[in-house]
Amino acid sequence: MEGRDTLILMPTGSGKSLCYQLPGLALEGVTVVVSPLISLAEDQAKHIRELGCQAAILNSSKSAKQLREFHQDIQSGKAEFVFTTPERLQQSDLCQLLSEVGVDLFVIDEAHCVCQWGHDFRPDYLCLHYARERLGNPPTLAMTATASPQAIDQIVRSLKLCDPAIVATGTLRPNLRLSVMPSSGDVEKERQLRALLCDGSDLIANEPAIVYCATINTVERLHSQLANLRMPTLAYHGRMKKAARIASQEAFTNGPPAVMFATNAFGLGIDKPNIRRVIHHDIPGSLEAYYQEFGRAGRDGELAACTLLYDREDLRLQKLFAGGSLDSSQLRTAHHTLIQGAHRYGDETGSVALKDLKPISPLGTQTLKNCFQHLASAGLMAPSGRGRWTCLADKIDHEATDRLADESRLRSEHRRIALDQIVQYAESTECRWWRIANHFATQDEQVASACCCDNCQTHAINVA
Repeated sequence: MEGRDTLILMPTGSGKSLCYQLPGLALEGVTVVVSPLISLAEDQAKHIRELGCQAAILNSSKSAKQLREFHQDIQSGKAEFVFTTPERLQQSDLCQLLSEVGVDLFVIDEAHCVCQWGHDFRPDYLCLHYARERLGNPPTLAMTATASPQAIDQIVRSLKLCDPAIVATGTLRPNLRLSVMPSSGDVEKERQLRALLCDGSDLIANEPAIVYCATINTVERLHSQLANLRMPTLAYHGRMKKAARIASQEAFTNGPPAVMFATNAFGLGIDKPNIRRVIHHDIPGSLEAYYQEFGRAGRDGELAACTLLYDREDLRLQKLFAGGSLDSSQLRTAHHTLIQGAHRYGDETGSVALKDLKPISPLGTQTLKNCFQHLASAGLMAPSGRGRWTCLADKIDHEATDRLADESRLRSEHRRIALDQIVQYAESTECRWWRIANHFATQDEQVASACCCDNCQTHAINVA
């Protein structure tokens, strides 16, 4: 309300939405909310409308007619809240319209996506500070469930927040029972998984559950092998057709209690309060990712079980995901490739499809895409939607690409460190909630003496 950039870290289900809804109603201009998922924006806009306020939604799911109507609502001042995506904000006509009506608050929901997705598959997250400039540099509110000190620094740098107020309400979710089960190989994991999902205790019997898997193949295999559970089983991953994903999500959210086998593509923005169990079939890449994912359990405040099946062999896959870094020459080659491709294959705006560059690029498609994403983070090029890219600088110097290469190496090292941290968590005999609070620098947070994590329960039994 004072016009200061702010970063808030509040656990899932604790009311982050109120932090922009109330100021948005009190301030004069439009509140722009950037959401990573279309379903999340739809749900937030629905809640806004139920409060009697007008909200416009601008994303790829809307028809041309709907978009025109929403543009008219914005222009007339009827829409108090505008929900959109990072990709849509790259369109200069939208930024122009919003800047003309006046933006009083710029909101980045699920701000951890800036770190986790920006350099992987949503490069537009790296360009949000350019959109903010075109909107007139309104005060920015970034929101996430939690972030480590390093992730906070990355969010602040990427969004170019100015001396932000950082508000953290803690990480502890005492209703979530954390445990780690040592495992060895797929056969044992399947046995453990079946036993967990058939647990007849009053805590989780016949209640909704999510099983997170590291790969699409694992999702499909488990969905097939465990199809004979007493509860319905569902699957969700990024290669499913859109209609199938929507149907699976709808069945889990509104249908009878079911088990969802999914990659980490599932869960963001899922407002289902009674998920009683979250199981990680494979070790995640970081404590941040793990906290975000198991935090989807027990949003109603009732007890829920969060279990990690830990097999050290899984680390090979995560180390592969962590990947390598890019060097300066690759970045310059990618920039030159885009310029040449724009001359040969570009449209009237100068944008060119990534797939059209394959014949003229000495780099592989994935490496070329990674280079483009890094160059976009420096404002040297920009995604144009539907796999197309536009060059924003005709020339780049060695200093710029050397700096980006150094940043790439640093990110790669951070991913390796993050993997080491989740391994330390899995192998620790200390209170698991204490380990999480320590990681997120909230050591002063009071962990209940009656903590129900597996390590604390074991200690209590041994003492007795």
